[in-house]
Amino acid sequence: MNMVLVALILVIAFLLLILFYLLSINKKTTVSSKKQLSNNSKKKIDLKDISFPKNIESMDINTLSRAFKSIFDSYKSLDYANKPPNSLDKIEWHTWQVSILLIYLKNKNKFIVANNKIFHNLILALKEQQIDEEIQRILKKYFENANIENDRDKLSRDIIWTARDVSIIFLKIINCK
Repeated sequence: MNMVLVALILVIAFLLLILFYLLSINKKTTVSSKKQLSNNSKKKIDLKDISFPKNIESMDINTLSRAFKSIFDSYKSLDYANKPPNSLDKIEWHTWQVSILLIYLKNKNKFIVANNKIFHNLILALKEQQIDEEIQRILKKYFENANIENDRDKLSRDIIWTARDVSIIFLKIINCK
C-alpha cells in the first residue's frame, strides 16, 4: 500500500512539473507575441503592400473610375460638410466601398473637384501629418479587419467605416490642401 501511495505521489508530482513547464512556455510565447504585435502596430503600413478583393484588383481604370465616381457622388449627396461634427463618427460605410477608394489611392489616381466645400471643417483643418496619421490608422484597420476573400455581397454588409474614414481617403485622393 505504501509503495502504491509513493508511486501515485511521484506520478502526480511529475504531471505537475510538466504542467508548470508547459505554462511557462505558453507565458513566454504570449509575451513574445504581444511584443511582436506591439512592434507591428508601430510599423508603418505601406498601401502598396495591401491586397484587395480580386474583383476590385482586376478592375480596369474606366470601371474603377466609374465606381469611384459613384461612391464620391454618394458621399457628396450626404453633405457631411454641413452636418454636426459627431456625424463624422457614424459608422455607415462598408468595406467594398472603402476597398475601391483605397485601390484608387493605391494606383495614385487623381480626382479633381471644383471646390473643397464637400468636406467638414474638421477634416479641412487637418495638417498633412495628421492626414498621413489618419491614413495609417485606416490602413491598419483595413489590414486587420477586411477579409478580401469575401465576395462583394459580404463586403457590402461589412459596415465598419466612419464618414471620417471615408472623408480622409477622399481628401488624400483629391489632395485639395
